[in-house]
Amino acid sequence: MLAILRELRAEIRELRAEGQQHRTMLLQLLDATRRHDRRFNEVELRISDVRAELELMLKAELLGRLTHFETQIDERLAQLADRISAVEQPQS
Repeated sequence: MLAILRELRAEIRELRAEGQQHRTMLLQLLDATRRHDRRFNEVELRISDVRAELELMLKAELLGRLTHFETQIDERLAQLADRISAVEQPQS
């Protein structure tokens, strides 16, 4: 009976040691997951910042090009209006 109790005690010690190892591994895994989440959130914030900057740059570029295009159209229309006016006026 004493031998059986000693074996059980040894098995219990082993199980406790395994349980401690599992607990340690679980805590390490949780820590790694938290670090990963923090890094992911930092990257997400950087992407958000870059996205906002890119949108602003793109809008500025498009508005600049649109303004230039409108200026060219206005100049071309003014030239055409001058030519039409010259044709419509009787030549003296």
